[in-house]
Amino acid sequence: MAPALEHGPVWAFLAVFAVSPGAPALLALVLERRLLRPRHEFTAFLYGDPALAVSCAAGVWLTDSQRAASVPVTGWPAVAMTVPPLVFGLWQGRWEVRTGLYTRAQLLSPTKIWHQAVVYPLLTYLVGSSFLRGVTSGAEGPLRWVVLAVMAGCLLFWIAANVHDRRHPSTGHPPYEWRQLRPLASMDAMVRASAHETLPDAARNSPGPGVNQRP
Repeated sequence: MAPALEHGPVWAFLAVFAVSPGAPALLALVLERRLLRPRHEFTAFLYGDPALAVSCAAGVWLTDSQRAASVPVTGWPAVAMTVPPLVFGLWQGRWEVRTGLYTRAQLLSPTKIWHQAVVYPLLTYLVGSSFLRGVTSGAEGPLRWVVLAVMAGCLLFWIAANVHDRRHPSTGHPPYEWRQLRPLASMDAMVRASAHETLPDAARNSPGPGVNQRP
């Protein structure tokens, strides 16, 4: 992952954006047969993750402004920035099913698997390491503080978006059947079902809790 941060801020932005929301949008289109719509998605995903891409690009720009070789985050620090987020993502997915936030079929949807197993470790590394390298780059002058403010502001926006999502949960992911490579219900049907605390028949008969309950 480190080379994604070695070719300037534009490539750093594109790398983070590709992880999320880029790849999830492609998975949703190809495998889940849907387009991402704001009313179906979480704010932190749709708007917060692009803000993280801006933060990452700002950190890389600040590092590159010193015109000196930047040491990538490798070894145990890199392990510490990727393995715990991966473990957390897997634990969170299991917890969400056990508490009824998602059905098992939703947990196994392509976009949900990508979010829990890929987005957490990759974004933590890319954004976290670029932030650390930017802060420790030794850049000076007023522009440094502007860039640091952009980095911090984007991170705070992402945190605020997560807080908002906890209070206003979205459907997020459709229940999915891998043997047929198709969703068991459309996102519009899921939204209507959530409003009535029921799922379409296909989704209701899928493994896992029978109701897509929301706090």
